[in-house]
Amino acid sequence: MSEALGMHDGISEFKGAVRDAGSTAKGAIADAAVRVKDKVSEMGTSAGEALHSGRMATAGALDNAAKGLHSKAESVGRAGHEAADTVNRVGHNAADKIDVGAKYVRSHGAKEIMADVEHFVKNNPGKSLIAAAAVGFLVGRSLRSAD
Repeated sequence: MSEALGMHDGISEFKGAVRDAGSTAKGAIADAAVRVKDKVSEMGTSAGEALHSGRMATAGALDNAAKGLHSKAESVGRAGHEAADTVNRVGHNAADKIDVGAKYVRSHGAKEIMADVEHFVKNNPGKSLIAAAAVGFLVGRSLRSAD
């Protein structure tokens, strides 16, 4: 009978050890889950900050380009002849459009911008091809002149 009690005590100790190990494992898994969740949240925040920073840098560069065009247009406008007036007007119009672009980039997220581009391309395939060809030509010229 004492042998049966000893065996019963051993089984009880084993069950207790298994419960303790289970509790320890649950705690470790919960801790790991919290760390993973925190890391994913941190990565999402970092990605969002990087995207925001990139948008702001792009908008700032567009602002600077607009200011530069306004400045150059003013310089040409001072020349006083009819061709300079035309260049002045065209320069200001271009600068205003770039300024609108800067405001658009600043106020819209990347997904909205991509959706708008896709919508424009679908609704204006001819203009889109012409714009793509012009950009390709300018990039090609800049690469060739850089050599």
